[in-house]
Amino acid sequence: MARLSREDRQIALGRLQAGQSQSAIARHFHVSQSTISRLWVRFQATGSVADLPRAGRPRATTAAHDRFIRLCHLRNRFLSASSSVQALPGPHRLSDQTVRNRLHEAGLRARRPHRGAVLTRRHRQNQLLLLKAVTPPTDLTASAPNRID
Repeated sequence: MARLSREDRQIALGRLQAGQSQSAIARHFHVSQSTISRLWVRFQATGSVADLPRAGRPRATTAAHDRFIRLCHLRNRFLSASSSVQALPGPHRLSDQTVRNRLHEAGLRARRPHRGAVLTRRHRQNQLLLLKAVTPPTDLTASAPNRID
């Protein structure tokens, strides 16, 4: 069920004070009747309908940062999470894992770039020598078809 916003709670409280039934208010806001009942009990006990503080770690990114991360990865599918962190505007310290989590929430994945072995000139020469030693020589003139002009 949908959570009532602060304005909706104020409106529901006004309707209760005006004499409207709890079930009619609940139907109007698409919530259960017990939600309106608990709201009324809380107002009578505290005099307020404000949300109670909740436990939980605050998010490291804002909604704008989440959109920016998603847009960057949609533009460049092979962007890694660490390069996304460096591309974020402003002085933000995010971990690569946070970027991966935000991409996962958006239905995307961070690509991990392939780091191949660094081949020096000597490596390439050795590979070429090995290939020449393994493959038998072919006679190109014998296998070519005779053309009659």
